[in-house]
Amino acid sequence: MRRITNFPVDVAFGKDDTVYILLRTEGAAQIRVWSIDDAEQFSGDLVQIGGYGDGDGQFQWPVQLVCSEDGDLFVSDEATHRITRFKPDGEFVGKWGAEGTGPGELKGPAGIAFDPDGNLVVVDSQNHRIQRFTAGGEYLGGFGSYGSEPGQFDLPMGIHVDELGDIYVVDWGNNRVQKLSAAGEPIMTIGQAGSEDGEFNRPMGVAVDGHGDIYVCDWGNNRIQLFNQEGHYIWKFRGDASLSRVSRTYMMTNAMPNRLREMGKLEEEKYLRRPRSVRVDKEFRLFIPDYESYRVQIYMKDFIPLDEDTMAAPPRNVTLSTT
Repeated sequence: MRRITNFPVDVAFGKDDTVYILLRTEGAAQIRVWSIDDAEQFSGDLVQIGGYGDGDGQFQWPVQLVCSEDGDLFVSDEATHRITRFKPDGEFVGKWGAEGTGPGELKGPAGIAFDPDGNLVVVDSQNHRIQRFTAGGEYLGGFGSYGSEPGQFDLPMGIHVDELGDIYVVDWGNNRVQKLSAAGEPIMTIGQAGSEDGEFNRPMGVAVDGHGDIYVCDWGNNRIQLFNQEGHYIWKFRGDASLSRVSRTYMMTNAMPNRLREMGKLEEEKYLRRPRSVRVDKEFRLFIPDYESYRVQIYMKDFIPLDEDTMAAPPRNVTLSTT
């Protein structure tokens, strides 16, 4: 529903099935608070955190949103080159970051993620590097430079840090995802420019679930792609949206949207339009901010756990098939 999710760019998961939805468009920015369980109808008070501007508790071009273990919210802002922190109830806590190119300075911060030690790993996009800070903004170190070699970046965007401390970076300008160690040593590269399976057109976000599967938001191709932990392409997902409960209630009480819906091509309405990120929660629910459709699409991963007894051993030799 556009009233709730107007131009969503990211989501974060709070306690008690709370979802924080970061919204952004020209001249407007805020965080909307909603429930994973949705609702039958609008409440009288839609909870909002932050707002557009450059003052305390405001942002102008926010990119990503994360929630710490204690529930505090952290928002990256490309326009003001800083990170803003809120309490779970929306109370402004503080901000940090200074524009520049030196160690600890930021220029267009984009993706942010917590490492296993509770430090914040920040994609310093326009400086083509990754930097690490304490939650209070104390600089701890960084790595990366401009380029297309392993360990180099071209306007990196999204980021994910797994439970081992390995870092997954969406390398936007190079149309790839890089996996690196906590110290920045290259481990694996996924993708190249294109629209075929396993290729990207300006990827924006990345998430890794508890199985090690890697989800990449392929913005320019209007899809999400899934890779296994070795970087092998598994499938692509273009969206299969339906109406939420609150949307159904709205449609039943407003005649004009029903007429407009009858005149549209419904098949196209279910697809993703310029998704901006991808998130997976601990219950393996997939959240996709569907930016140009003003909604968040949510799906449950369908899986069967396997072990050594349910999988064949790797082949000893390469098999050659002939006809």
